[in-house]
Amino acid sequence: MRQKTRMRKILVRQAEILITQIGVIMLNFKTSRFRVSSHSRSHLKYSVFSAVAVITLAILVSNTSLPLPQVLAHSGDSFEAFTTTTPNMDGIIGDDEWRAAEKITYSIPEGEATIFVMNDARSLYIAARVEDNSLDEVVNVSLDIFTIDFDVRHDGLDFDEGEDTISIGARNRAGDGFVGPGGAIFNDGVLDVDGFVGRDNEGFNHFEIVHAFNSGDANDLAAECGSTIGARFVLFDDSASDAAVITALPPGLSAASADQSNWVDITIACPPPPPPEININLIAIIVIIIAWVAYGGYLVRKRRRPGKRVEQDTT
Repeated sequence: MRQKTRMRKILVRQAEILITQIGVIMLNFKTSRFRVSSHSRSHLKYSVFSAVAVITLAILVSNTSLPLPQVLAHSGDSFEAFTTTTPNMDGIIGDDEWRAAEKITYSIPEGEATIFVMNDARSLYIAARVEDNSLDEVVNVSLDIFTIDFDVRHDGLDFDEGEDTISIGARNRAGDGFVGPGGAIFNDGVLDVDGFVGRDNEGFNHFEIVHAFNSGDANDLAAECGSTIGARFVLFDDSASDAAVITALPPGLSAASADQSNWVDITIACPPPPPPEININLIAIIVIIIAWVAYGGYLVRKRRRPGKRVEQDTT
């Protein structure tokens, strides 16, 4: 931002210098008794065009931002969506509160699962609407859980030391962990996760979870606007029972594998740019340039007419 402001000031100053040059040339046109030379006309055109170009560049520098390079997804699936609406962590994925989210629907053994992802200026919101015949809620016996593992470094290598993992289960069993030495999962001493699990009347379980994407915790994500991280979604159905079904998404992944090469991408979406500001100074400069050009054209035409009449009289 500071560089943009400095560049804008330099460009506006350059435009002011060019306008001064135009003014001097116009004054010479007005006071001179001689016909305008081709050199002076060329100098005028150069100054006018240069001033317009500099002012246009200043406007572009003031009101536009360069797009960040896009990173291709590991698997081909990617999520990027910014929201100004904070969803309620109540176990119901409401259409209005999750409207801004990017979503992908996958096939799973029980039917289908839709993953929703979006972020605001501080937090990453992820939800899963999972088709299931029941919501298993018996802790340590039969429990439905939604887990997200992150490729924090976005290197597509192995899920190993330093990576982040979060989860939300029935009975609101929130988990915040990280990968330690040897690939072991440890609980994070600071819980930076909130969420809720519920069920609708159409046979779907709803998992909602929120996680700060740059909390300052050394064991959590350390992302920022425009950066990309990898992710794997894991659904535990009837966990801890003999009938447990574990499904990793996107399809083709294994929850037991450390390979991150086919995980999805999540890009932390930036807030939309504010509407462009109307720069009164630049508008005034443009108006002055147009006025000077019009006046200069008038003077040139005025000095040419007497010369033509004299030539006609002498022939």
